[in-house]
Amino acid sequence: MLRRYWHPVCLSANLKDIPIAVRMLCEDLVAFRDGKGRPGLLGIRCSHRLASLEYGQVREDGLMCSYHGWRYDSQGRCIDQPLEPRDSDLKSKIRHLWYPVQEWGGVVWTYMGPEKENPPPLPKIDVLARTDGEVKLVDGDIRNYNYLNWMENFADMGHSVILHHQVLRDLPEELKPFNDYSIKNWTPLPLEFVETNYGMKTVSVLDTGDPEVKFVNTWSIAMPIHWRFSGIRSGFPPDFTDERQEGGGMIRIIDDTHFELIRYTLFRKGNYPGTFTFGLPPDKKGTVEKKPYDKRKYSGWEGVPALEDLVLQESQGDIPERRLEHLATSDRGVITMRRIWHKAMEDVANGKDTKGVDRHLKGMLEVDTFHGHVKVNELKIGPENMPSSMEGRGLIRDQNGKLVFT
Repeated sequence: MLRRYWHPVCLSANLKDIPIAVRMLCEDLVAFRDGKGRPGLLGIRCSHRLASLEYGQVREDGLMCSYHGWRYDSQGRCIDQPLEPRDSDLKSKIRHLWYPVQEWGGVVWTYMGPEKENPPPLPKIDVLARTDGEVKLVDGDIRNYNYLNWMENFADMGHSVILHHQVLRDLPEELKPFNDYSIKNWTPLPLEFVETNYGMKTVSVLDTGDPEVKFVNTWSIAMPIHWRFSGIRSGFPPDFTDERQEGGGMIRIIDDTHFELIRYTLFRKGNYPGTFTFGLPPDKKGTVEKKPYDKRKYSGWEGVPALEDLVLQESQGDIPERRLEHLATSDRGVITMRRIWHKAMEDVANGKDTKGVDRHLKGMLEVDTFHGHVKVNELKIGPENMPSSMEGRGLIRDQNGKLVFT
C-alpha cells in the first residue's frame, strides 16, 4: 500500500556532489545528483561486485562505481563498463535497481510502486506550494519505532490536553492581548472526526464568551505520511488566538521500526515572529528539573511537546501490541485512521487506487488546517476545508484590523 504513494527522500539542499545512502521502505538505496544537476535514486550495491555506490563518483550522465567503473544513469541503465571489451554487449543486459524521482518544493521525492515508468502525479502539498510566505524545512529527527505510532498521534487530538499540559505553559507577553480567555470547556475535549479525500481530520469546536462565535482547531492527516496543524500551540490553552502558521510535516519511512521526521512551516508576513523550539531540543531535555535519582532513559523530559511525543510514543513499543489495547470513546479518531489504512490495503489487493492517489491531480493538494474563531453560521464540519488562510486571513490583527506583527 505504501508503495502507491510518493515519498520524500531528502531535502534538495542536502543533495550535492556526493551520493547519500538512504534507506526507504526497508530497501537500501543511494541518492545522487549527476553532473547536470538531475537527481537519481539507485540500489546501493553495484550490480557488478556489490560495492556500495555511496562511495561512487558523480559523472555528467550518472553515477560511477568507484571499484570497477561501472556507470549507471538515473533509470538504472548501465552505460559504461570500462574494463570490458569495447564490443561487449554485457552492459545492455544490466538493469540496476532504480526508482523515479522528482524534485519539487525543496524536496527530492520518489515513487517506489509498480508503475515506475508512468507513476501517478506527485501530490503537491499546499504548504510547499504556497507563495505568500517563507517555508522552513527541517529534517534529521530519526525515531526508532514504527511510523504509525507517530501518525496515530495526529488522529488523537485529545492526548494534547493531557500530555502537553503536564507542565504549566504561558503565552508570550506579545500575544496575551489577543488571547481569548473566555474559553473554558477544553477538557474533556469535544471532538469530531471526518474522513476526507486526502485522509482524515479532527475538528475541535470550543465555546467562547460570545454564543455566536466558536473557537475551532483542526488537525489533519494526508495519506500516508503528512500531518498538518497550525497555530503557536496547536490551539490548546493558553493559545486561543487566531495565529495560523501553516505547519506540520511528513515522514520518510525507513523500515518497520525507524522513520525520519521532516517538518515544514509556512511563515507569512504578520505571523508571530517569536522563537519556539522547532522539533526536538538538541540535548533531549525538557524544561523541568532532572532529579538525581531519576534513572529513566529520558529524565526531566516534560515541557517540550516534541520531546513529550517522542518519549510516550517510543514507550508504546517499536511495534505496539495493539490487540492489548482498550480503546475508549476519545479514540474514535485512531479507529477512523486504522479503518482508512485497512481500506487502502484492501484497495491495493483488489487492484484499485488508494485514498489520496489522484491521477487527475491539478494544482496543489489543499489540506485543512483551520485554527481560530469562526461565526456559528459559518461553521461547517465536513470533508471540505474551513476558510483558507491565504490572502492574509488567519493572522492576528488589532481592533482596527491592522496586522499586529509585520
